[in-house]
Amino acid sequence: MKVLGHSDRDYATIGEVVEELRGEFPGISISKVRYLEEEGLISPERTDGGYRKFKEKDYNQLKGILKLQRDKYLPLSVIKTKIKSRFFEEELKLTEEESLAQPLDDFQKVKIDDVPQITSVSIEEIEKLENYNIIQHEESEKGKVYASIDLKIMKLVKKLESYGIEPRHLRFYENFAEREASFFQQILLSSFMQKSDEGKKKALEELTGLTKITQELKSLLLQKSIRNYFHISQ
Repeated sequence: MKVLGHSDRDYATIGEVVEELRGEFPGISISKVRYLEEEGLISPERTDGGYRKFKEKDYNQLKGILKLQRDKYLPLSVIKTKIKSRFFEEELKLTEEESLAQPLDDFQKVKIDDVPQITSVSIEEIEKLENYNIIQHEESEKGKVYASIDLKIMKLVKKLESYGIEPRHLRFYENFAEREASFFQQILLSSFMQKSDEGKKKALEELTGLTKITQELKSLLLQKSIRNYFHISQ
């Protein structure tokens, strides 16, 4: 059996596993893998010298856990329960097959206590984002919860920190988003007044299509402006 391209042994080291996964999961580290092992989510065998041996099964399970964290926003406590289920591999296949683009009505709720573990954004940073209206929580029986779309925003905001961009700098994005949503409402108001299920479905499809077109347009306009500001040849 070959593991991560090795033909001389049937396992990979923890360092090799981290290096292999870093392209898809930039936040992965040896310490994180060790933490997952301490929490009982993975259990690689050890060599006589005490080094971890990640076989194909261990590697796939680790990758699946990371995918569930990233794509499903599941806390480790939930993932740990799922691992023990006989449907775990089936769920991983479904996660693999799903598109990265989530539908507009995807609003899985996550408790605030689980958010820092999933996004690496602290409670204090979450409060700042709320103060600037970048994200909004909802009240539930479990306390404050956040929709998956808010968690995605938090992850992007965390990445922007490395560029010195703070939540206060993002207000104009939020303001523009509000104006654009209002504009879409004017355009599609009559479509969303349909009472039949078929009419509502068609209205949602129109909104999704309009959103994709304007996203592409904004991306192209930004590229054009960047070329002008930085004097990049066409």
